[in-house]
Amino acid sequence: MLTPFDDNLQLLKHQEPAAQISPEGCNLYWSSLNVTGPERKKTGTFLQRWRERGGPRRVKEILHNVSGMAESGKLLAIMGSSGAGKTTLLNVLTSRNLNNLDVQGSILVDGKRANKWKIREMSAFVQQHDMFVGTMTAREHLQFMATLRMGDHYSHHERLLRVEQVLTQMGLQQCADTVIGIPNELKGLSCGEKKRLSFAAEILTCPKILFCDEPTSGLDAFMAGHVVQALRSLADNGMTVIITIHQPSSQVYSLFHNVCLMACGRVIYLGPGDKAVPLFEKCGYPCPAYFNPADHLIRTLAVIDSDRATSMKTISKIRHGFLATDLGQSVMAIGNANKLRASSYATSDSSEKTKTFFNQDYNASFWTQFEALSWRAYLTVIRDPNLLSVRLFQIIITALVTGMVFFQTPITPETIVSVNGIMFNHIRNMNFMLQFPNVPVITAELPIVLRENANGVYRTSAYFLAKNIAELPQYIILPIIYNTIVYWMAGLYPSFMNFCFACLVTILITNVAISISYAVATIFANTDVAMTVLPIFVVPIMAFGGFFITFDAIPPYFTWLSSLSYFKYGYEALAINEWESVWIIPECFAKNATAFALNGCPKNGYEVLESIDFSASNKLFDIAILFIMFLVIRIIAYFAILIRSYTNN
Repeated sequence: MLTPFDDNLQLLKHQEPAAQISPEGCNLYWSSLNVTGPERKKTGTFLQRWRERGGPRRVKEILHNVSGMAESGKLLAIMGSSGAGKTTLLNVLTSRNLNNLDVQGSILVDGKRANKWKIREMSAFVQQHDMFVGTMTAREHLQFMATLRMGDHYSHHERLLRVEQVLTQMGLQQCADTVIGIPNELKGLSCGEKKRLSFAAEILTCPKILFCDEPTSGLDAFMAGHVVQALRSLADNGMTVIITIHQPSSQVYSLFHNVCLMACGRVIYLGPGDKAVPLFEKCGYPCPAYFNPADHLIRTLAVIDSDRATSMKTISKIRHGFLATDLGQSVMAIGNANKLRASSYATSDSSEKTKTFFNQDYNASFWTQFEALSWRAYLTVIRDPNLLSVRLFQIIITALVTGMVFFQTPITPETIVSVNGIMFNHIRNMNFMLQFPNVPVITAELPIVLRENANGVYRTSAYFLAKNIAELPQYIILPIIYNTIVYWMAGLYPSFMNFCFACLVTILITNVAISISYAVATIFANTDVAMTVLPIFVVPIMAFGGFFITFDAIPPYFTWLSSLSYFKYGYEALAINEWESVWIIPECFAKNATAFALNGCPKNGYEVLESIDFSASNKLFDIAILFIMFLVIRIIAYFAILIRSYTNN
């Protein structure tokens, strides 16, 4: 279904890109919100906490009977000291980050009850911490978001026009073609520009409600003023804007239409910002001359642990003073009225089809999502200095060193172990050079993916497929480069078909290794944990790869590890590829049968394979197993990220 923005876009074709769209906001009500959560006891020794683990579950009250409203076309700032409940209130209104919390109460939009999916459909949420793919420019990021959020309802020209309009609206024209940047790696946009870019991405579809969690966090006073001024402009144009803010300057405070002051999980004041200070003064807490009114309000409502009784008395006095005013009475009346409305809409809501993570609607089709995500993943691969250029340099240097160490190794009884070492080095080097560095790349991108997926931007399946396909070329080209250098420098069997088969094995080994890094990264999500767990799995698997110990010498209770070892299948395939073409080992063939029996000198390649417990008939079997491992482990990684996406919604 198209929004009013659809009609306006037709007019924009004949206007300058600086023209602005005025979104139509709505009134958001919340009534009698009560939130409780588990109380985490951190006192006492570990043994004491362990003994008390089976005791009654302790809960604490986070929000108590909170009611209020955010008006259309106004900027509402939720303020309070740490622990006042402002972030919890915002999370309840957006239906996010509510795990382990018990929420009671009603949320209505223009008098109609709204569930989690309805709120997300009509609103946008800018979280406190900005997350971007840093290799993209500001314009490219907005084009990516416009493709997915505006979807197939709009033409490519209309989406580009909207991007240029939002860039102008947020004051990002000068830095539109600057890369966003990666901390400590790639210099890019400033903190204030990144924050405005976050707003720009969220307002592309002109949401009716915009939620912002601590939009000025980490910004200086000047940049904070610019950010809040941008939010004020959005509200003046008709959008409903709700933010949480910790300690605004007096200039920033003057930009708020309304403020909601909270303490101890209760609403102490809700109304115009310029009427809060007179209320406090009437209650006996005047603001000192030339003092920041926001600082005065928050400091007065702060709970001081050393004098908690006095703090609670102050808070209670101001709250009762507010409830006695017309503003306070109107807030109470809104809460009581919405209780009745909520109950009247309960029946109609229950009859509606329930939307879940698995059947939620997306603005863009799967193919459009796949195209956009592939484009972003491709830009990441070619622009990130740590992904392509460093890996290419590493592959070439390692291959040259290995080639020089084993340069033109002849086939003699004394060099059989060296030739086998060349092939096992193929497997080991391609595994460790690409597998371990790939883990932090995946874990760094995972929070971005989970956030965008929770916002309903794209499907998890579209992301996973696009990322795998976009990255696949480098995991084909890099193994071929390595194999080309080492194969011919080391003097392996000089046949083009043998060389091509060795390239195939190297490619499969590399992709199995990358699949494992995907699985470990998506299962554990944390870089440190994943990097700790990965060697625990890989090193034993490598030990049973067939080079350090033959299959017959493995204890029976460890034979299953050998069956799981992709090192074994890759090493066996390369060994068969090399030794099945060696019909004669000259020095061994010249010896008589008695000498051969005594010395164990193989006369041809097949006898070499027998000596290391490999069978020449397993050549295609090994390839099939590696390919199956590649697919199965990727599927495991996909289900791991799918489960994370589901639990994150």
